[in-house]
Amino acid sequence: MASTEEGERAEGAKIALQKLVKATVEMSHNAGLSLSELQGLAFYEPQKDEKILDLEAFGTAASKIVYLPRFVQRFGPDAGPRIALQFVYQYFERGHVMSYSEEGFESTHDDLIEELLSPAWVFRGVANVRHFTSDIHHVDLGDGITIRSRSPGDLASLGFGMAIWDRITEDWRGFGASSFVLIAEHSIPKTPDNLLLMDTYQLTVNAMRAILALRLCDEGSIGIGPMWVIRPSRFNVGIGGISQVGAAIPTMGTYFRWAPAIGANYSAIYGGVKQLEEQGFRASPGNLSVALRAFSSTYDRWPTAQDSRLLDCVTALEALLGADSEIAFKLSFRVASILADTDEERTNLMKSLKDFYDTRSRVVHGGTLQPKHQALLEHVDELRVILKRLLVAFIRLGNTKHAEYGKSFWQGKLDGTLVNMVERDKLRAALELS
Repeated sequence: MASTEEGERAEGAKIALQKLVKATVEMSHNAGLSLSELQGLAFYEPQKDEKILDLEAFGTAASKIVYLPRFVQRFGPDAGPRIALQFVYQYFERGHVMSYSEEGFESTHDDLIEELLSPAWVFRGVANVRHFTSDIHHVDLGDGITIRSRSPGDLASLGFGMAIWDRITEDWRGFGASSFVLIAEHSIPKTPDNLLLMDTYQLTVNAMRAILALRLCDEGSIGIGPMWVIRPSRFNVGIGGISQVGAAIPTMGTYFRWAPAIGANYSAIYGGVKQLEEQGFRASPGNLSVALRAFSSTYDRWPTAQDSRLLDCVTALEALLGADSEIAFKLSFRVASILADTDEERTNLMKSLKDFYDTRSRVVHGGTLQPKHQALLEHVDELRVILKRLLVAFIRLGNTKHAEYGKSFWQGKLDGTLVNMVERDKLRAALELS
């Protein structure tokens, strides 16, 4: 009995919407309106809305539309006026006619019903990928992230219209331009509270985490330009405009080449960073969140400069293994002792790190850069490689949660461990460096 009553109410709502469309057609002819005055977004242009809101049929449709299946659950009991108004706008937007069409009405109504039955809002973002090349034209990175060849047809099938294609085309230029785009996607359950939500945050977080993981996997200056975000839907409940996140950073660098062999390492790093972020980096050694941001800055800072890259690398190392005193010596000793396999390698690495730190100090304090310092700046990417190895090791350790290598260990027991060969080897094994 209940289902029969619900069906009758839903049919009544459909009839009310039909009468509203017909009443709008009659009103538009009497008032001499143009088609564009019957197209738009609900409650965006009050003068345009008023002509429809004043119709007697509108009040009836707005009150009865809430009886459509799952309307209150998905959109809320107060959304009737918005959706009824948007129904009219969408009808005329779709049909491009100033008359009533049974086919056009049924199509608009079917889309509204399908939108109500769908349990989740889907959000998608697209951005040009810079400094990237691949023989594979569709790389699935998981967690809603893909990198794929740029194609207007492919993007259109995902809901990105010509307005976004024009922006993607305009952005495709300058340093590192590639033939690939990054697509980010995520979804959330529909509730009345998120009826008009345009969620760019999670898409941005996932996309930048993916770029970070790729940078930690291999060489190359991969990055993305601004991201354009949409919420594709069968029935637009009243969201307009184009959402853009970020900006184009014309950085110089080398190309990252994707290969299937990178996939497993990428997944482990991406998953590790995601888990640490969700835990607030409580289980990670040092100040890993600051170190990762500084590492990303070695790629994204503009203008591109070797001295800035050096400063960011050292900032990241200090966040991981810095000390309150004798910082140049202790930092060099700690990094070399953790990463080096042999005594000879440790000695060479420690000297190299101290030289980089000395160069960093001269840059920061305005000292004169001698030829040896200039030479080190030319090879600053070698320091980034060292930093990268350390970051990956710390991400692993933060996720394995070795009890003996908690926060207290890194704050007071590290140096004693590093001078003990047996204990140092145990630490390196926990970091998966040996």
